[in-house]
Amino acid sequence: MTGKPADTEQEAKRLMTVLQKEVESHGLVLEDITLRPAGKQQLMQITVDLPEGTDSVNLDQLGEVTDTISKALDADSVYANAAPYELEVSSPGLSRPLTVPRHWARAVGRMVNITLTDGSKLHGRICEVGEDEVQLAVHHAPAKKGMKEKVDDPRPFALAEIRKAVVDVEFNRTDEHLDIIDVEDPEA
Repeated sequence: MTGKPADTEQEAKRLMTVLQKEVESHGLVLEDITLRPAGKQQLMQITVDLPEGTDSVNLDQLGEVTDTISKALDADSVYANAAPYELEVSSPGLSRPLTVPRHWARAVGRMVNITLTDGSKLHGRICEVGEDEVQLAVHHAPAKKGMKEKVDDPRPFALAEIRKAVVDVEFNRTDEHLDIIDVEDPEA
C-alpha cells in the first residue's frame, strides 16, 4: 500500500470482503472501513452496527468484534508483516448520514435535516419508515419571533429523492413532540 487515495479506497474494499464474515459472526453489520495515514503508521477505522432495532452496539460487543478483527488482520497476508497500523473499531455516531432503511428505522421519532435531490432542504421528524420511503412531518420555522413553528401532517418522501439526511440532536425534546408518530407495539 502506498498511501495514495485510490490505493486506500481499493484496500478498504478488499478489507470489507475479508472482514465481513468475521463481523457477521458476532451478529453485527460491517458498515464502513476507512484507511488513512497517521504519522508513520496507518489508521484503520472500522465501523460496525447492529443489523436492526433501536439499540446500539454495546462495549462488550465492540471488544469481542475488535479481538476477532485483530486476529483476522494478523492472519491476512497484507497485514501479517506490514508496517504498524492503528485499529479503531466503533459504532456509528449520531452524525452518521442516514443512507439505508435500517438507519432510518433506528431514527424514528427523531428530528432530521434533509437535502433532497432537487437541492431543497427540509427539517422534520421521522414518523414511519418503509423499504423505499420515509414518512416525515416537516417543520417550518416561525414567520415571526415568538410564534410557534408550523408542523405539516406526515407525508411520504421516497428514499431515492433524498440526497443527504442527518439526525438533528434535540436537547429539549418532550413527549408532546412525538404525538404525530404512530408507534406500534412490537410485542403485538
